[in-house]
Amino acid sequence: MSADRAALRLALRLATGGHPQQRLRLVLLSSVAAVVAVTALFTCGVIHMLATEDERFRARTLDLAAPGETAVLRVDQRTDTWGLDQYPVVWLDPVSEESSAAMPPGMTAWPEPGGWIVSPRLAELAAEKPALAERFPDATVLGAEGVLNPGELLVYRHMPTGGAMGVDAVDVAGFGGDDLAIGEGTELDVAALALAVTGFVVLPLIVLAAAGTAVTAPLRTQRLALLRALGVAARHRRRLVVLEAATVFVPGLAVGTLLWALVTPLMNRIPVVDRPLAENALRLPLWAVGLLLPALTLVFAWLSVVVERRREEHHRATPRPQAGSPRLPALRTAPAVAAVLLLLVAAFREGDAASSTTLAGVVLLAAGVPLTLPLIGRVVGARMARRARSPEDVLAGRRLQYDPRSAVRPLYGVAALLVIAPVVAAWVGAARDLDPPTPRDASAEAVVLRGALGDVDFGVLLRDVRGAVAAPVEQSAPQAGPPVTELGASCADVGRLLGTRACAPDGALEPAAKERLGRVISSPMEVELVRPDFDGLTSESQVIVLAPRSPQFERDVRAAALHHPAALNVISEADLTLQESDLVSWIFGGITILSALTFLSLAVGMVDRTATARRGARLLTALGLTRQRVHGIDVREFLLGYAVVAGTGLAAGITASLAWVNLDPAIAFPFGTIVVTCVLTVLLAGAGVLGVRVMTRASG
Repeated sequence: MSADRAALRLALRLATGGHPQQRLRLVLLSSVAAVVAVTALFTCGVIHMLATEDERFRARTLDLAAPGETAVLRVDQRTDTWGLDQYPVVWLDPVSEESSAAMPPGMTAWPEPGGWIVSPRLAELAAEKPALAERFPDATVLGAEGVLNPGELLVYRHMPTGGAMGVDAVDVAGFGGDDLAIGEGTELDVAALALAVTGFVVLPLIVLAAAGTAVTAPLRTQRLALLRALGVAARHRRRLVVLEAATVFVPGLAVGTLLWALVTPLMNRIPVVDRPLAENALRLPLWAVGLLLPALTLVFAWLSVVVERRREEHHRATPRPQAGSPRLPALRTAPAVAAVLLLLVAAFREGDAASSTTLAGVVLLAAGVPLTLPLIGRVVGARMARRARSPEDVLAGRRLQYDPRSAVRPLYGVAALLVIAPVVAAWVGAARDLDPPTPRDASAEAVVLRGALGDVDFGVLLRDVRGAVAAPVEQSAPQAGPPVTELGASCADVGRLLGTRACAPDGALEPAAKERLGRVISSPMEVELVRPDFDGLTSESQVIVLAPRSPQFERDVRAAALHHPAALNVISEADLTLQESDLVSWIFGGITILSALTFLSLAVGMVDRTATARRGARLLTALGLTRQRVHGIDVREFLLGYAVVAGTGLAAGITASLAWVNLDPAIAFPFGTIVVTCVLTVLLAGAGVLGVRVMTRASG
């Protein structure tokens, strides 16, 4: 029998052995491998989806015609709003309808002049909302390749006969350029994406995989020690370690991959982020899966060797090393030290450089703090053992001193979470700190019209809008006094709309009417009434449409503006309302993954540590300690290690938060989040104590 076949058979027998701890390893490591596979495939699927969206976005970006170059169409981008969702309305005037270069992606034929092409989601909304359908009568539906995702709202309009575009219209040589984008695309910031994926997914996955490969390590260390005593070479023992682990984690990776393949077609939205998904948007190409799974296999194999090597070195050491001196390389502190240096450097930089440096420092700190925990745990354990008075405290301190890795490894994810959570809370708080909207007037409201105003017949435009008044507006700066807003409307119209006397006998606005009118038109300057001049309007002018407050007013104006042959924009209160950044939901999604992986690592570590501690509990019982005292030692050891993790993590989180707040005065220090985090940390400690007691009692 060859050496390879013998090693494989021995690995299979070890992996499927009947020892209770080996059965526990079979369950935990295979489950961890499945979770790692699903999470890695999901993350890569999301990145693949964003990359695909970015390609579609670039495919419809305009390629402006250079001077002297023949243009294939003229384009004017406008916007429309439904509820609080603003979306582009793009006017297209092709030089020749026969030219395929003039058609944007997703469009296969030109509608009649004045016709509409709408995105699939907008078509669905129009079918549900008749008021929205009135804006785009007889619209055709854009192909899926023309939108970034199924939830995007987008409209194209074929230039109507006799229509006019605004001053922002451009001559275009085709699509697929890099000049003028249509809508808001998936701008992939590679550096920020890499840091986010590393902090929220990669590091927690490595921690979870390490916890899985370390399950029942003492049992395997004893077996390897026996093989070493029999003269088996180190390289053969390492091969056996990898084969034994692979016998367990490879089926787990396969199960996770199969589960992901079954679940992916059923997903139509990304959980937490609530982002619509196209069919099979998260499905990876076979070559990507072919690269990812071997990479995960190598990670598990490497972790298996690293864990066993450390356990073997620990097993070779004397049973009672010199107090306080068991060796851990000081190099473990290098990432944390580098992170602090990055945060210090960021304090002296500005702009994007400061943001990128701070983000890199925060992620590196979250990765580096767990590496320093065994060193800190060893120091704390030694000090407690020296100063403790009760035997339980001495034994708990000595346990932490001589084996700090086992005590703090399950809590690595908790430390990383404590670093990142306050920083994320500070950023989200700033993102959500939106200015309150201007109080509405009870009697009147207004919208602003922009675009090809010189080609608009306002009598025709507003004939179906009840009580509406069109008023040209412009800002003027008198030689003496502050700048004012000149509104082209009469005192009678303003008084009718406000429901009060608007002007004094000399024609000047009454103070109360001036204040209300300024609020209606959202003008920060004083308002003066002037004679309306519609003949002087150009594409750079603005017209305010005022009307009695009504739920139908804005809808009617928007429908009228869209049906008009001149390209117009309608700007209302909804357009001026600041919306929460989409990035907030992505951050919450990352925090959800980080939290789930963290608590899975904690659970795996606690189960394994409790199972491994049975032998120690039996020894202590044989020495005359009661079961109650043994439970007390276990609880003290858990709390001591937990205090090291929680204290270090919170300190690092506060440091990272201070660095983040230093970036922008608008970012408030997250006092509330830190207080809540402290409370949750204490509650988690209580849950951990309860778990230790229950599992120790069950193991006894």
